[in-house]
Amino acid sequence: MNRIKLVLSSLIILLSALPGTTLCQSSVTDNQKETTFRSHPMTGIWRGEKKDTLFPSCSLGYAKNVTIFTPKGFGNIATEKYPLLITFDRNGIDLTNFLLHSVDILENAGQIPRMVIASIESGGDPGDRTKEAKWGIDGGDAYGERYDEFVFDELIPSLVGDYSIDPGQIIIYGHSWFGYHTAMILQKHIPDLFAVISASPCCLSSTRIDEIVEAVRTTGPLEHKFFLRIGSGHDIGDDLNVYRELTGKLSMVRQPENFDFKSTWYSAAMHMEVPVLLFIQSLYEIYADWADLAFAYSDPRNCPTYDDAPLYDSLQLLSDKIYGLRIPISDKHIDWRVEYYRYFKDEKVTNEGRIATWKFKLEKYGANPGLYFNISNNYRLLGQTDSSRVYLRKLKACDLSDEMKEKARGLEKELKRK
Repeated sequence: MNRIKLVLSSLIILLSALPGTTLCQSSVTDNQKETTFRSHPMTGIWRGEKKDTLFPSCSLGYAKNVTIFTPKGFGNIATEKYPLLITFDRNGIDLTNFLLHSVDILENAGQIPRMVIASIESGGDPGDRTKEAKWGIDGGDAYGERYDEFVFDELIPSLVGDYSIDPGQIIIYGHSWFGYHTAMILQKHIPDLFAVISASPCCLSSTRIDEIVEAVRTTGPLEHKFFLRIGSGHDIGDDLNVYRELTGKLSMVRQPENFDFKSTWYSAAMHMEVPVLLFIQSLYEIYADWADLAFAYSDPRNCPTYDDAPLYDSLQLLSDKIYGLRIPISDKHIDWRVEYYRYFKDEKVTNEGRIATWKFKLEKYGANPGLYFNISNNYRLLGQTDSSRVYLRKLKACDLSDEMKEKARGLEKELKRK
């Protein structure tokens, strides 16, 4: 038994030293329960990578299973900062996969920025989920305040440092008991967050609701946009009553500058359907203005010349005026610009426009074999063989995959026929 304790203690120390964790000032004592490591059984619905970690917490006194999902292309652009989405109830596999798939679809379409998701397993033993979500001021045997410290004092600072997170774009999502929990964090974290999405919040007393509303009312002018989305349905327990009282009182109170609040009642939706309906709608609404800016750049009809830099740079500045923080349009939207050229009837205009866009992308993000190939091939289609050969040489100077080597050989053969 002593050897088992020694091994477990060593494991905790090792995990504490890993990147993305913080060392506890006091060690986990012998009478506290151990957390069993469980990985998230991710399916093919996420194009990026995941990292399962057992994150030690001084505030809770035990470690939490947390999975960090990074988007496809994470880290490819050195200067890119990512929004951070915190979700609870990672152990609800179906719903967690839906949330991941929703983010993946919106990201891939350029509707929202690429973001990092940290999904936290709730509870462990029966009843622990409620204990972790529920705040002690609403009764005994509740860890809500400690859980709040774990998220905001331990987990988020670690992720901001290790995953290139934009501190101005932190989004918290919770459902049911964690809808209650996310509503409670409004009392002290509004200025720290970009958005709170609360699905079917339950179990809030009138006293707690009044305290939340008062916290909103007394919050000073916000430096950047804060989004609050609350949704409920034809639900179970007191969910609908909580929703009506909370949203009704929030709607009547004077809200601070830059506070963007919207409530939605899904009249025919039951408890487990509300997050499915609310989550993707909320993300769309939060980033809708940003997406408008991004797709204004993507549409080449908005820029009659091939010099895209002035338009691109001006759009980078506009999000500051809308959100109070900069959310740059990304390489994803430059790719969409290439796609939109297919709708031009003049093939010469299409090829020249695509070449200009790929060259612009090279200037912004550096050398890329795929871009060199595309430029060379499109110059070939335009009959400009000298220019095509210039970019073929740039391509062949790169470290190429076997697939790209084969494409380069094929392009070289085509040019020799000229």
